[in-house]
Amino acid sequence: ADGSIVIDTKIDDAKLKKGISNIGTSLKGITKLVATAFSVKVIYNFTKACIQAASDLEEVQNVVDVVFGESSEIINNFAKNAVKSLGLSELSAKQYASTMGAMLKSMKLSDKQVLTMSQNLTALAGDMASFYNISGDEAFTKLRAGISGETEPLKQLGINLNVANLEAYALSKGIDKSFNSMSQAEQAIIRYNYLLDVTKDAQGDFSRTSGNWANQVRVLSEQWNTFKSVLGSSFIQVLTPIIQALNKIMEKLILAGKYFQRFVYMLTGVKPETNGATKAVE
Repeated sequence: ADGSIVIDTKIDDAKLKKGISNIGTSLKGITKLVATAFSVKVIYNFTKACIQAASDLEEVQNVVDVVFGESSEIINNFAKNAVKSLGLSELSAKQYASTMGAMLKSMKLSDKQVLTMSQNLTALAGDMASFYNISGDEAFTKLRAGISGETEPLKQLGINLNVANLEAYALSKGIDKSFNSMSQAEQAIIRYNYLLDVTKDAQGDFSRTSGNWANQVRVLSEQWNTFKSVLGSSFIQVLTPIIQALNKIMEKLILAGKYFQRFVYMLTGVKPETNGATKAVE
């Protein structure tokens, strides 16, 4: 009557609260689904990593057995203690030793020389990784290159294995034979002894500095890898019979598929194409 306008600002609290509650419930459900999916993925990836680590250890053991033969147990014991003494996992120690051993065998060194040199160069890789603050893989790759005659990788660490240096070293040891006239085995031994001579500062570095941050982190990382391989070994024992059964089933399915393929051929007279390469040849 007086000309004023009244605006109703009243909000339905009950509906608002119900809407907020529904949103909260939905978000909780979504969060739970995401968390479950993430957990399943994490568990799957971890299990897969464990199985891979155990499988890698099994595979490298085969190489160790072939390369070192009756002396393989010496390498096994050496590798099991490598984490604490060198900061290398059992897997890494066996990989380095067997790779180096195979290369040295191809150079016609004796079994005793192969065993000793492989162990010492693997240990040197661990110490050089600690001394130069590089990975064990990088240190070993440089050493392997040096023993095989490549000079550039070790030059990056200030170690020069050129012929002039090696001949001078050999002469200092009473060997007056020119380096280029030596056999592969003789050259490898000169490189090996020269390497041990010029890396004295690095040798034993991991043991001397094992308590520092970098080496403790290195040990933790390698122990984690060892832990994964231990779990993976158990997973493999459980899953291997299942995989074997699945392979037998697949063999029967493949055979059934071939019979069906022949049946289709008998009905249609059309020979099935095996692949694009066969078609192209025809």
